Parts: sequence; structure tokens; C-alpha cells
Amino acid sequence: MTKPITLDRQTQDILERKIRAHLQDEYGFELGQFEALDLIDWLAETLSPLWYNQALYDAQTLLRKKSDDLIEAVSAIEKPVRL
Repeated sequence: MTKPITLDRQTQDILERKIRAHLQDEYGFELGQFEALDLIDWLAETLSPLWYNQALYDAQTLLRKKSDDLIEAVSAIEKPVRL
């Protein structure tokens, strides 16, 4: 079981205000504080695994590239062998 995403109170407050303002400005939709916080929790639960996994895939891609570069660099300094 994965640990749920938890945000500190200050971050929650900032996000809550931003979501409420965005919905009001863009859609003329008023959302209460409780509803905005619930939406933040739902978005975190629903979207954060997708973003987390994408970040892991991006890191894997970067590590593969760096590993390939390292293998190439080591191969470049290999000494010829004469038997």
C-alpha cells in the first residue's frame, strides 16, 4: 500500500486559494474552502501516481543515456591487445 500524499498546511492554503480563484476567474464557478481542499486531495490521489511514474521513466531514460556514455568513454580508452 502506498503512502498518501500529504502537503503542509501553508501549501494546502496556497493551492486552495489558487484553485478557487482559477475556477472563479475562468469558469465563473464558486467553490467553497472545504470543496477546494477535497478537490486538491482527489487530484493528488488521482494524478500524482501518473506524474511520479513519468518522473521515474524520465530518470531511467537519463540513467540509460549516462550509462551508455560511460561505457563508450571506457571503451574509447581501451588499449589494443597484441598476441
